[in-house]
Amino acid sequence: MTSQDIPILVVTGETSGERHAAGLIAELKKWNPQWNIDGFGSGGTRMREAGVELLIDVSKLSAIGTWEALSQMTNYWKLYRQILAEVGKRRPQLAILVDFPDFNLRLASRLKAMNVPICYFIGPQVWAWRSSRVEQIRRYVDLMLVVFPFEEEYYRSRGIEAHYVGNPSVVSAVPPAQEREEKADQFGVDRQVPIVALLPGSRKREVEQIFPVQLDAARHVAERQGVRFWVIKAPEIDREQLSAVYQRWIDRGNGSLDLEIREEEIGQLLPRATCAVIKSGTSTLEASLLGVPFAMMYRISWPSWFLIRPRVSADTYCLANLIAGKKVVPEFIQLEATGQNIGDHVLELLQSRERRDQVRKDLQLISSKLGTQDAYEQAASHVGSFLASRGN
Repeated sequence: MTSQDIPILVVTGETSGERHAAGLIAELKKWNPQWNIDGFGSGGTRMREAGVELLIDVSKLSAIGTWEALSQMTNYWKLYRQILAEVGKRRPQLAILVDFPDFNLRLASRLKAMNVPICYFIGPQVWAWRSSRVEQIRRYVDLMLVVFPFEEEYYRSRGIEAHYVGNPSVVSAVPPAQEREEKADQFGVDRQVPIVALLPGSRKREVEQIFPVQLDAARHVAERQGVRFWVIKAPEIDREQLSAVYQRWIDRGNGSLDLEIREEEIGQLLPRATCAVIKSGTSTLEASLLGVPFAMMYRISWPSWFLIRPRVSADTYCLANLIAGKKVVPEFIQLEATGQNIGDHVLELLQSRERRDQVRKDLQLISSKLGTQDAYEQAASHVGSFLASRGN
C-alpha cells in the first residue's frame, strides 16, 4: 500500500498541552498506518518523540498570567509569523490547536483565511471566563474535541458541534492499582510517618510564586505533627530550581523540613501520600482519580489577578470541584493562600481518618463522571474520520 503524505500543523503553548498533542498524534499514526503524517508546529520533547518537527520549544513560552505573558510577546509574535510562513509553504490538510487560547484563537482566524481546516483539542475554558470566545470558536473551528463531560452540551447549546473524547488524565497519569502496589516498596515509605505531597506546578514562574507558600504550609504542619514531605517534581522543572527556592526559604529564617524532591511519576508517588497540597490545574484531576485527599491553591502576581478576576464567571477555580458539581476540596486563592490556612486543612486531613475517607468517597464522583475512555484514542478517531471525509 502506498503511503499518503498528510501535512498537519500542531500548535501547543505549554508542556501539558504538548503532552496531550503527542498522545493524539501517536494514536493517529497507530490507527492510520496508510498515512505518512508530516507534523510540524510548536511543542516539546514528547511531540518531537512523536515525530513532529518543532519550530519552537514551548518551555520557552511559559507564563502564568496576563501580566507575565506580556514579557513573552516577542517570542509569541516570532512564533506566530514562523507558523504562518510554514503553513504557506506546506499547505497542511489540518491544524490541530491544543489549549493556548490567546495565541491559538488569533492564529485560527488567519488559518481559516488560508483555507486550513481546524481541529481544537482541549479548548478554551469559555464556561469559566471570557465566554465571548464562543463566537470565535463557532466561526473558525471545524472539529471541537473537549475533555470535560459538561463541555459537550455547553458548546452544542451554542451551535457548536463538540465531542467529548474523555479526559487525558484518566489514561496518561493514572496507572493500574496493581501496578501502583507492586512499585510501592521502592519509594521507601515508612507507614508510621504520614507523607504530605507538595505539587508546585510545571512552569518555572509559578514554582517561584507557589512553592514558597507550600513550604510555609509544610512548616505550619511540621510544627504540630511528625510528618514527611515529598515535593513531586514536574518533568519540565529542574531539581536545581526547587532546591534553590527551598534554600532561599530557609535563608529567610525558616527551619529545615523533612523534605525530599522526588522525580518518579505522579501516578506512582501520589497514592503513597496521606494527602497533598496541589497547584490549581490538571494535577487536581490526577489526585482525584487516584483518590488522594488534597487542598488546592493558586497565587499569581497582583497585576495579573486584577486583570483576570473581572472576566471569571465560574464559581470555582478547581477542576475537581467543577466536575463534581460541588465543593469536594477547599480552594485557597491569592489572599487565602497562606501557610496557616492551607496547613490547618492539611492537619485536619492528617488527624482524621473519617475526614479523609469522606473526601475519598466524594472524589469517586469525579472519576465516575469522567468515564474510562481513552481521550487520545477517541480524539484520533474523530480526527481520522474528519480527514477521511475530506478525501484523504
